[in-house]
Amino acid sequence: MPHAPPAQKEVIENGPKGQCSGHFQAAHPGSYAEVQAWMREPLMNKAEGIQVEAFVQPWMLNAPYLQALVSTLDVTTKSGFLVALSSENHFVIWIGTGSSVEILSVPFNPRSQRWFQFKLVIRGASVNLSVNHVANHLEKIPDHTTFETKLTTSAQLNSCTPLLLAATRAATPSQYTDRPTHFFNGRLDGPSLKALGPQDWDLARYDFSIDISSDEIVDISGCGLHGRLINAPTRAVRGHDYGHHSVGTEWTTATSGFGAIHFHEDDLDDAAWDTSFQLTIPQHLRSGAYAVEIWDEKRTLHDYIVFFVRPKEVRPQAKTAFVFSTFTYLAYGNEHMYDETKSTHISFPEGVQLLRSDNYDRMVRRSDLGLAIYDLHSDGSGVVYSSSKRPLLNMRPDYVHWGFERPREFSADLLMVGFLEKILGDGYDILTDHDLHLRGVSALANYDCVITGSHPEYPSMESLDAYEGFAKLGKYLMYTGGNGFYWRSATDPNRPHRMEVRRADVGARTHELPAGERYHSVNGGGLGGLWRSLGRSPNLLFGIGSCASGKGPGRPFIPTAEATNNSAFSWLWKNMDSSSRQLLGKCGLAGGASGDELDRMDFSIGTPSNAVLLARSERHDDHFMLFNEELIFPMIGTLGSETELVRSDIVYYETNAGGAVFSVGSINWNNSLAWDNYSNDIAQFTENVLREFLRRAQSTDC
Repeated sequence: MPHAPPAQKEVIENGPKGQCSGHFQAAHPGSYAEVQAWMREPLMNKAEGIQVEAFVQPWMLNAPYLQALVSTLDVTTKSGFLVALSSENHFVIWIGTGSSVEILSVPFNPRSQRWFQFKLVIRGASVNLSVNHVANHLEKIPDHTTFETKLTTSAQLNSCTPLLLAATRAATPSQYTDRPTHFFNGRLDGPSLKALGPQDWDLARYDFSIDISSDEIVDISGCGLHGRLINAPTRAVRGHDYGHHSVGTEWTTATSGFGAIHFHEDDLDDAAWDTSFQLTIPQHLRSGAYAVEIWDEKRTLHDYIVFFVRPKEVRPQAKTAFVFSTFTYLAYGNEHMYDETKSTHISFPEGVQLLRSDNYDRMVRRSDLGLAIYDLHSDGSGVVYSSSKRPLLNMRPDYVHWGFERPREFSADLLMVGFLEKILGDGYDILTDHDLHLRGVSALANYDCVITGSHPEYPSMESLDAYEGFAKLGKYLMYTGGNGFYWRSATDPNRPHRMEVRRADVGARTHELPAGERYHSVNGGGLGGLWRSLGRSPNLLFGIGSCASGKGPGRPFIPTAEATNNSAFSWLWKNMDSSSRQLLGKCGLAGGASGDELDRMDFSIGTPSNAVLLARSERHDDHFMLFNEELIFPMIGTLGSETELVRSDIVYYETNAGGAVFSVGSINWNNSLAWDNYSNDIAQFTENVLREFLRRAQSTDC
């Protein structure tokens, strides 16, 4: 491994030191809706009873525990009610009578991922339940269910607990829990509650199609019993009335079909841990990626807490900016693709040999810390949100990927930081995807050259606009990675910790969403999927786009005659020997410089007509495979030995604004860049490009 840059080591050694009384903390996954306003007054004082209705779509039948649908049950006062599904798929109703909590169980026939509507009426001691299944195209539906009984005494419906949807605070009919439990895995649509009396009146009617981009649920009854969503259940999903009339309609313009919320037992938005210590960032601290290094008292346990520091001011010497791919880190945060029992496990022709490490073991052990957007929820639905308000256990400076057996994502991006430290000293700044998303091109405007991360896979519309706006200023871009600018992501400026990705039915993916659910719920919507499919392929700006991937050893690049013989490119080869003009990047932490995920030029999908091919890789072996969007029909000739389409292209082109773009098309680039402490031809090649771009920018400024 390359040595840590001296300047970074100095920061660690001279940083603040101290001790704190840490303690084990667990996260508490599970999403639900909470209506605190239910407790603001005794709503049921003048009522003879209550009527509860909702559409329900279960996604996990035969669950090992109760799944709550609607609950006001307070077991301490034995008041309120709970409606749930049992592990036997029975309808379960717990009702407080003031002296006890009575338990009712009603057998019926729910179907996975199919809607039914229930109506529960509790009036005095009388209980009536009806369940009707919603037709699903031409499927035969089960018979409706009706049930009625008498309690031993009248129900006590005025409870002192919030109204919860998809969870309850009743662990058992006699045991209260401070944290909601018995989470529902599935969808709720249109829940409503009505007070019964001589003249019935609405208590609450929820329309989940309102304010989909928020964490609020809206009561349209006029009673003001609005609520909030906890742990980010999935919004902008198909409701009970979604049908052919909704096909091709975005939720932002639809008049029906999107009034559901999908709740999960393993949703996690905010770990909400107690604060163990606070750190004040010194005013003079340069922008960068930093970490608090933590040891236990016996120095047997060790970890890093990573954080980023933005530039506080314009520094004249910093003409270069490096952008950490924080959206990619979120996308992969705490992923479970190592688990071969799941359909989402990573797969290669030769299989996967797990590389065990402390970081890997933490990811396996701490399953409470949420999922990545590569995972499935426990009910089989795809994960669409990822949050930074939780430890991201694979975002560590010493992280080595368990499958690729090399630094990847954040740890690989640090290799570029080491390079910049070596050749520029303090002449560069650090930014993140979030900076570009929130600040746009203004985050980049003061720099002459901007360098991307090694795997900038998940740009938002706003961050892509920032890169493009920077290029339109006549500036210089260096895309020194692979599989970049591939999937569209979305982030709400009001909740920048949460990122969303909606995958469609093409692209290298572990799951996909059905039609109608591919529009983002945050930040006002917008169709998700590949940027290529959306008409904004990475080729348009960066000259290349993702085409293939593989776990095997990387290959070197073969420079083209244009790059080696044209005097206009003589600056590329400064301080390099002739062997690099034959094979460039033979060594690295993962073999040659072209490896992992690969990008190539393709004029048919947007590579600029004046783009110059400087080098390309060849003869990747059958560990490498084409991505499915590269093929139409049939699916043959997909392996590295079978097609020349599996390759990386190094591309350069000059923009009409006076700047230029340089792209390498390989995640492995940084792993070769850092080889032998940056004393190698990839490092020299990268330095030559960067210095030439900075020279041109300075000449233009003069």
